[in-house]
Amino acid sequence: MAEASSGFFEDLGVPVKRPQYNGYIVGLDHAGREALYFCFSQWGAPLFLLQVNPETGETRQINVHDYSGHGCCFAKSLVLGPDEKIYIGTAPGGLILRYDPKRPEDGLRVLGRPSPTETYIYSMVVGKDGKLYAGTYGGAKLVSCDPETGRMEDLGSMDETQMYTQTVAAGEDGLIYVGVGTARANIVVYDPEKRWHKSILPSKWRLEGRSARVSKGRDGKVYAMVPLRSRARGRSVEAQFFLLEEGRAKPIDPEVYPGPPVQVLKDGGYVSEADAVSYTIRYPDGREIRRKFHYKAAGSMVFVVGLGPGGRIYGSSALPLELFVYDPKTGELRDLGNPTSVNGEIYSLLELHGKLYVCAYPGAWLSVYDPKRPFKYGMTEDSNPRGIGYVGDGHLRPRSMIVGPEEKIFIGSMPPYGQYGGAMAVYDPKEGKVVENYRHLIRNQSIVSLAYEPQSGLIFGGSSIGGGGGTRPIEKEARFFAWDPREKRKVLEIVPVPGDVAIVSMEAAKGKVFATSILSNTLFVFDPSSWRIVHNERIPYGRPHEISLAKHKDGYLYGLAGNTIFKVNPETYEISKVADYPGRITCGFAVSDTGIYFGSEVRLIRYRWG
Repeated sequence: MAEASSGFFEDLGVPVKRPQYNGYIVGLDHAGREALYFCFSQWGAPLFLLQVNPETGETRQINVHDYSGHGCCFAKSLVLGPDEKIYIGTAPGGLILRYDPKRPEDGLRVLGRPSPTETYIYSMVVGKDGKLYAGTYGGAKLVSCDPETGRMEDLGSMDETQMYTQTVAAGEDGLIYVGVGTARANIVVYDPEKRWHKSILPSKWRLEGRSARVSKGRDGKVYAMVPLRSRARGRSVEAQFFLLEEGRAKPIDPEVYPGPPVQVLKDGGYVSEADAVSYTIRYPDGREIRRKFHYKAAGSMVFVVGLGPGGRIYGSSALPLELFVYDPKTGELRDLGNPTSVNGEIYSLLELHGKLYVCAYPGAWLSVYDPKRPFKYGMTEDSNPRGIGYVGDGHLRPRSMIVGPEEKIFIGSMPPYGQYGGAMAVYDPKEGKVVENYRHLIRNQSIVSLAYEPQSGLIFGGSSIGGGGGTRPIEKEARFFAWDPREKRKVLEIVPVPGDVAIVSMEAAKGKVFATSILSNTLFVFDPSSWRIVHNERIPYGRPHEISLAKHKDGYLYGLAGNTIFKVNPETYEISKVADYPGRITCGFAVSDTGIYFGSEVRLIRYRWG
């Protein structure tokens, strides 16, 4: 092993500047003229609105006034209030913002946080009493805001066992209807006058691992939908529909549901298509006007970084999902576009035979990209990247992906919303399909780290006690396991570090398996030849980052913990500091001849070997 000389950090730029498009509403501008308001989210700065004159296309960007925190990066709800002002519910701060078109100089203002426990404000609606009502994430609450007084109120949890109230609708009967999930579908009615709430969904439809969704229909009535089976490989879900009125849920045929309302301009035009790049207005006479957006964006969050073909560095942004590439030879940093059929973020990526495999949330969507060919995503054989599809049951967030024996790809995932027990899939590039999938390898836990140790021929994995979104952990300690790919069975399961809740990174070196875990911030070493843990030591630099442990040609293992790059001698197990990054390390991780790469908020950073 050769000692790495002292190096230095380089800011390589913002890989993805495109924001996430969140929807639009029809409102008025400062002169009382009709205007379109398009909403966009970003991580590098607060969200923003674009006010567009539908006739001329004249555009004005409206930013959040006097707020620099991350509490209002993402818009989760957008509504026109009874006072003709625009209200936005945010994440991760759980704030309500307001824009007054009559006072454009004020920009978007933070009104406040209606509940100290909730971090997402979902599905804001106007009640018959003129108040705003919204669902939340955290404690499945309902909150309110009075536009006249600005008074906000936490109205309490609508379901004591759950975390999400993602959809809310206001009925003409004066009642507020709430869709609850994800651990179990529920519909709750809230009476603003009498201040009581109750579940109105019959027990036969209160299905495990589901969410009920409520919304206004085109006829002005309130409807609900409960999925009867999970989405699988792109097929539409079967669902039970309900009409909600007078505090009751009446089952109806899906054909009766009139569809969602469409916001229409006075001349009959409506936004038929929109994304982060452009929008299209369609008119009753068949005319269409398509225009590009013009805005100033600060950048989207770098979510994962990894090493790809040709020594290039690849990564993904989060919301929107964009694949980016950095070429150390030329210094070029490019946003390539979305290489998947989903829009969340890539959770894992790897290189095999000059191609890049990426697996993304939601659903663990697998794609393959050949950098030597033009970028044109699709599902056909000549597409590049080519979408392969969802990898199977039990996969939602594919946190770890490795190449195992016979050059098959192993993918470990967190389970779908409201469910427990992740999965491990095996994809065979030669056959072009998933050939094996194993759910519940670790009871009630997710598979979040994997490594292949070639001397033993075994796949090793680490779990997290967490389940799918909206669940609370059942188990208490993370597990370390070994999988025999020849016999297709689990041959080991142990608790490597008592009390720790997740094994977040793993790598094989010198015939042993190295892994990091949290809460105790531990590095442990497993020796397959003696079938035991031979070393266990606290990492003194802070919490280890996910998928951020890798070996380099100098013989050392390198990793990220807190804001520190550290290295491990695989022969002596000694941990030592390489460098402290003066900013904030938010994700990892790639090690190559040209340096160590990681994400810092919206920026790609390199530690360059000295």
